[in-house]
Amino acid sequence: MILDKLTNAKMYDQLHPRLTKGLRFLLENDLDSLEVGTYPVEEDKVFVMIQEYDTKLPEVCRFEAHYRYADIQYVIKGQEKMEYTHIGETKVVEADKEKDLMFLEAEGDTFLVKEGSFAIFTPEDAHRPGMCDDQPQPIRKAVVKVLWD
Repeated sequence: MILDKLTNAKMYDQLHPRLTKGLRFLLENDLDSLEVGTYPVEEDKVFVMIQEYDTKLPEVCRFEAHYRYADIQYVIKGQEKMEYTHIGETKVVEADKEKDLMFLEAEGDTFLVKEGSFAIFTPEDAHRPGMCDDQPQPIRKAVVKVLWD
């Protein structure tokens, strides 16, 4: 798991070439002007989902992890709490390999992702995004899905 500001994105260029493509998309596009929806970057290997929603109370949010894709979760507007733990510290309660998604029982470390910051979660990283800091609030976020092979 990585937590950083988008202004530092170039520091991660050597981690994975597709990760670099996803971070470049975030740096080079006016994310405020993009409509909510999905934007391909490299076919089904890198794509960006622009989302808008209200953050939720922690008890409503679920831990998740992915089989094949890493997430770059970038907060465009607002802020949200997230939680992280290694997948080896979890118990799978629901899984769908076709959708590249599993839901987990877990406890982890909580952190705040502020506007202009991103968190990177690889397939080994169980994460619980979408939590409110104090009270639910509107958020605009880009989630970059990166095929991790």
